[in-house]
Amino acid sequence: MIKRREKAIKAGEESNEDLLDILVESNIREMEAKNMGMSIEDVIEECKLFYFADQKTTSVLLVWTMVLLARYPDWQSKAREEVLHVLGDSKPDADGLNRLKVLTMILYEVLRLYPPVIELGRSVPKEIKLGNLLLPAGTDVSVPILQIHHDKDL
Repeated sequence: MIKRREKAIKAGEESNEDLLDILVESNIREMEAKNMGMSIEDVIEECKLFYFADQKTTSVLLVWTMVLLARYPDWQSKAREEVLHVLGDSKPDADGLNRLKVLTMILYEVLRLYPPVIELGRSVPKEIKLGNLLLPAGTDVSVPILQIHHDKDL
């Protein structure tokens, strides 16, 4: 499949504009510009990484959404009413999904409360003053996203 996509891109055929095409096209440009790039095995591993990481993130989001909707039935009712009002019996499409404002708010709130990344680590490249703190160069800083999002004062 990768070889077919690579051949099609090199022949100038229209791209599918999916992850594989973007990855293969980027790799071709890298090979042409710098004479170095990823092997087919590397491309396969990158695709697996995106697939499994995305699957886990999506499933965790859906599980927490179900938990919170079960805990807050009034929001569950609002979401159900909105879906029935906006989509009715029709098949969901991009336009219909974009009009689901209550559902979007619920998903954003779930992501705020249970983000896929719970902590960010950064290294301070040069001395910097942060509020009352003086952070010397090389200091490692940890930003606890999950704790920040659960702090009512913040």
